[in-house]
Amino acid sequence: MTEKWELAEDGLSWFFHLQKGLKWHNGDPLTAHDVKFSLERTMSEESLSSRAAALRRNVKSIEVVDDHTVRVYTNGVQVHFPAGLSRAVFQEGQLMPKNYIETVGVEKFREEPVGSGPWKFVESVPGDYVEFEAVEGPHWRGTPNFKRLRILLVPEESTRVAMVRTGEAAIASISPESIREVEAANLKLISVPATMQAIYQFWGMYKDSQKDSPLADVRVREALSLAIDRQQIIDHVMYGQARWPMPFATFPYAVDTDIEKWQAWGREALRYDPERAKELLAEAGYPDGFELKFANTALPGTPYMTQIGIAVADFWQKIGVNVDIKHYEWGAFRLLYRGDQKALTGAASMFRTAGRPVAVARYSGGFTSKGGHHLFGEEGNCNDFCQAYDMLHQEVVTAQDPEERARKTDEMLTMVADSWIAVPIIEGMGYWAVNPEKVGAFKPIPGRHEFGDVFERMPRPEQKPW
Repeated sequence: MTEKWELAEDGLSWFFHLQKGLKWHNGDPLTAHDVKFSLERTMSEESLSSRAAALRRNVKSIEVVDDHTVRVYTNGVQVHFPAGLSRAVFQEGQLMPKNYIETVGVEKFREEPVGSGPWKFVESVPGDYVEFEAVEGPHWRGTPNFKRLRILLVPEESTRVAMVRTGEAAIASISPESIREVEAANLKLISVPATMQAIYQFWGMYKDSQKDSPLADVRVREALSLAIDRQQIIDHVMYGQARWPMPFATFPYAVDTDIEKWQAWGREALRYDPERAKELLAEAGYPDGFELKFANTALPGTPYMTQIGIAVADFWQKIGVNVDIKHYEWGAFRLLYRGDQKALTGAASMFRTAGRPVAVARYSGGFTSKGGHHLFGEEGNCNDFCQAYDMLHQEVVTAQDPEERARKTDEMLTMVADSWIAVPIIEGMGYWAVNPEKVGAFKPIPGRHEFGDVFERMPRPEQKPW
């Protein structure tokens, strides 16, 4: 939809140039006025968008230069701002039809939404399904090979698999637990590379109350990583459908990153070496282990994280660490890291990162003193290490020279990796069960597990047999 984008010479604004000839499904032209309207609506005080606050922080003002050009003024230099408007990162760039909404009203728009993609809205039955129809004629993003698209809402995974097996559904999202069942049913398994990392992290270690904790010693934190047999987790928990990780939030398609260097780092630093782990514990003064609280949870869409957490706790037990593991439903866990994080301070927990080409947003939320997790320190309690990280992170997000930005990004990754505060366990995938009698052969996009990235690309079986 955006033909090109460019940073202003002073670095304080971005120009976005739209493709010409774009239209909404009701026939109205899609213009820069829609872009301005959409962004301002998303970042408004009444917005329910999860990223509204971030947009309000990042955007100073928005100007329509002409019908096909928008200029966004940012609060300071923000070299990664366009990535935040991409479907590959967040949903902040979703566009809405200004004239249609202002004419029919918000409630009518919710009932009969109008978009600009290759699929037009037909009907929605809350809690049951949403139905779309392919647009007529070619579409710049790809012309669908199917006339109708119905997205069924089926919470139970075994039911989803059964529906694909019988042909009631053509494709369904699954977890590793269903892989063997899918293969036995002669369905096609599609694994989407590099969609997430399963990680564990330590909370509140910067606080004075934790200065005498075993976890305050970096040797102990490194020992806990060395105690984990990641290949065993990949083979047995993930049924072979996972990969060896790189540093936190770093994937093979990451930008501003030396991929070969960090792949080599991962193989060495994240190796399985229980004897070295025991040596490090002894050097740190804990030859007989210690007590460790561990909050095990799974973020939505990745239920297998809890099984990974159980395996991690078992590996830690084997080097003498007495793990007090407690399982949390995600809704309950996410309340724990808000506010003072008292219930998590001094403990480890499972978490995950999403597969994104620009890692710096994850590093902001995880480690800056203003971030939601603020694992290195918080505002008002930010030691020298925390301040050094905050300064480095700011240099990364404002570096306009690509070589400088890559160098600073490398320093940022190194600082986090060497801290052993947030440690990758495996690089996960997304998984689809596909009925080959309903859908032809297609390849996934690395990092993109959302169905919206395949629906307009899926061929019919007679077009591309498996």
